[in-house]
Amino acid sequence: MTGLLVKIKHAFPGLWRMVEWGNGQLTALRYPRLKEIAERECAKVSGEELTWSLVTPDDVPALTRFLNGIPEERLGYFAPHPFDEATLRRMAKGSSFVMLKVTTPTGIAGYHFLRCFFIGRAFHGLIVDHRYGGKGIGSTMWRLGANIARQSGMEMYATISKDNLPSLNSCRRGCETQVTEQLAEGYLLLKLRPKEAESVKK
Repeated sequence: MTGLLVKIKHAFPGLWRMVEWGNGQLTALRYPRLKEIAERECAKVSGEELTWSLVTPDDVPALTRFLNGIPEERLGYFAPHPFDEATLRRMAKGSSFVMLKVTTPTGIAGYHFLRCFFIGRAFHGLIVDHRYGGKGIGSTMWRLGANIARQSGMEMYATISKDNLPSLNSCRRGCETQVTEQLAEGYLLLKLRPKEAESVKK
């Protein structure tokens, strides 16, 4: 099923936008507290140096600059959606995306999101500024996403290339992982849960 959705997304973008609109309406009905839960979970992991918060429409210009400023070599495995202002603003206003930013006193250090479906699944994706690598931001993103999904009553998944070892390792540090399907072009469908015995690293 997941493989089919991925094919529709890439082959029929117009149809996919219609699917996303309908999904957003149904997600809002079934999970009306989704962003409220996300805000609460963000507060638990934020500290003095790094702050997690929801992306709002007002954040879109800064987020657009951040995403379009990422070196091309870091985007080989991260192309979940277009990075233009119109797309990001539509996502931020919608009900099926939980968009999160990680900020420092000088600007955005990372971005991640949950693409939520009314059937009870959420897919997680992330990117961290290369200048902030090795600080545990990615692992915290994975754990935070899994916590938001669980608190909302959803199951969290991700698709990661088996060749993208840094992302796989970060994911495994942040979550309990289970490979549920092998997708085309070497991608793995992972089911992710919070690590119950560990606190979220700040």
